[in-house]
Amino acid sequence: MNENLPKKDWIINDDFAEFNRFKQYRKKHLHETESCMTNLMKVRCALTESGRPDAFHLGFFRSEGENIWRIGQTQVRHACETRLYVYLYVKGFTVYVLTIGDKSQQKKDIQRCKNLVKAIEERRNNGSENLQ
Repeated sequence: MNENLPKKDWIINDDFAEFNRFKQYRKKHLHETESCMTNLMKVRCALTESGRPDAFHLGFFRSEGENIWRIGQTQVRHACETRLYVYLYVKGFTVYVLTIGDKSQQKKDIQRCKNLVKAIEERRNNGSENLQ
């Protein structure tokens, strides 16, 4: 990103988040969930600083393809490898929070995320709501 251009703040949007899933997961894995949320804020700051996800490296932040990214927990002893899944809408500087899960359900979670991304893109393309 050109250093002379003003930085654009990335926003976090949870309109498509699976709230029931988050609630259940948080009950079982409170520390992992909190760690992922802290790491989400670190990702947001890095995106705001750099402008795009491929311009920085954080060990807990990995691409799952199709602008779906996973954010892992850090510094939690005996953790269950929690993953917070987000969709990055780069053009709109928006991080959509999607779902949360662990390594054992990773494939299903990624498929869920792909379905959620389709819903996000449909809404944006239909212009039915002012999505970032």
